Amino acid sequence: MIFAQAYIIYYFGFIKKNSYFFVFSASGEFFSKFKTFQYIHMCIFSKNFLEYQNFGLNNFFKKLLRFFAVIITRFILNIDKNKFFNVVTLTNSKWSLRRLNKTYTIKSKRVVYPTFAIPKLKKTTYKQFCNRLDNFVILGRVSNDKNIIEGIKFFLKLNETISKVKLHIVGPIDKDYYKSIPSEYLNNNNIVFHGLLSNKNRNKLLSKSKYGLNFFHSEHFGRGVLEMQKMGMIVFAKNKGGVREILFNSHQKYNNYHDLMSKIKKVIYSSKLQKKILLKNQKYLLNNFSDKIFRNNFIPIFNKTK
Repeated sequence: MIFAQAYIIYYFGFIKKNSYFFVFSASGEFFSKFKTFQYIHMCIFSKNFLEYQNFGLNNFFKKLLRFFAVIITRFILNIDKNKFFNVVTLTNSKWSLRRLNKTYTIKSKRVVYPTFAIPKLKKTTYKQFCNRLDNFVILGRVSNDKNIIEGIKFFLKLNETISKVKLHIVGPIDKDYYKSIPSEYLNNNNIVFHGLLSNKNRNKLLSKSKYGLNFFHSEHFGRGVLEMQKMGMIVFAKNKGGVREILFNSHQKYNNYHDLMSKIKKVIYSSKLQKKILLKNQKYLLNNFSDKIFRNNFIPIFNKTK
């Protein structure tokens, strides 16, 4: 989220610099009497109890504590829907915007995709895809909210029926969470923890792998999912959140792990389905979700709202 905000601030630099000020909000939500632009994808002050799973809170008591903290904070800050009157809200998925609208009345809003440093689309023929390794990749933070341990359990179950495949886990590792991962997972030869890789090495690994996995409860957008698809991979993610907006085939969206197992096997054993997914992905991603498109669209969006 911080990088996305920084990226948007960078492009504000192309607009009249003396006509606005930069303000950073730790909560990510502005309440201003003067014209303010904000980028937000997670509603910090949401009263929706079920939303707290998106903060990595699975424990009931932690959710309850957060709920009371939200109520108290809203009372202290005197937060109400009218506070957003002079605020233009930018968010990175239609789903995120709908969530925000449940908490605030937002009059001025835009959906933009802060696609900073997203790799260019790697055009991949079906023959080239077949020559890749039958490996799976989880891309993103190795932390509790990303459900990496659950993902490993699922992969090991998959490994029982589909052998000779490896799981590559790429992304910055939370040290405390890493300590909670069972040693038999860490020492499994079919599971590789890469940590944070350079963009060059990351893209090299992705371009040699066929399948991507995402186990987050409900991604607000799914940057990692987008990056893997841009590198010619077929990615599976939960049928929740904003990530659904960048998955273009129903076989890529799962409702539970049984459903995921079934869909992975259908895709793996069907060349026709693989071709269909790859063709749709490449066709749509060629003209969407690129850094260039964001640059071309962002300033006009800003000018229209002044």
